[in-house]
Amino acid sequence: MSALVRCKACNYIMKESALGEVCPACGVKRKVFEPYEDRVSARRRFLLDLDSHPILVHFPQALVSMLPVLVAANLWLPSLYGPELIVVTCFTVLVLPFSVMGAIASGLFDAKLKFKKLSPPAVVRKIVTGSLLLVLTTANAAFLCIFGYEGTGRWIVLALALGSLGCAVLLGVVGKKLIPAILPGK
Repeated sequence: MSALVRCKACNYIMKESALGEVCPACGVKRKVFEPYEDRVSARRRFLLDLDSHPILVHFPQALVSMLPVLVAANLWLPSLYGPELIVVTCFTVLVLPFSVMGAIASGLFDAKLKFKKLSPPAVVRKIVTGSLLLVLTTANAAFLCIFGYEGTGRWIVLALALGSLGCAVLLGVVGKKLIPAILPGK
């Protein structure tokens, strides 16, 4: 395994052999780097470096962010791609709970890898908020299937979509603080 170095300015960690004249993250000169020892086992590092959770979480974030815009466009600009926009909106509502399930599963796996348990306070906050997001997106899909998207149905879909967006924002705020955190060991 090649030696690792850490930028003292921004904490960026990389292989020493890949370091150029400046930090790829913040641009400070090479001399600011210092030797770094990874305190995580090779197996855990391999699994963490797959980045499954950061990758899988972007799909539901995109859908959650897009959904209120789609519904609002349906409500206030109904002639704008009318039927096509409704199909896209309904498809998004129906797919969203499944993408949230994938993000939750990868988040639980990632938290277990990073912290060796699921009980740290920030992880619990993410589990509770992610569960609420799953409930809201599932309720939205169930409502759409049972009552449809016509009339006041659009307003209910919008309200549930905005609640989902609030959960997604909270998950992002808590999650970004956990990115560099990891317990050392096997």
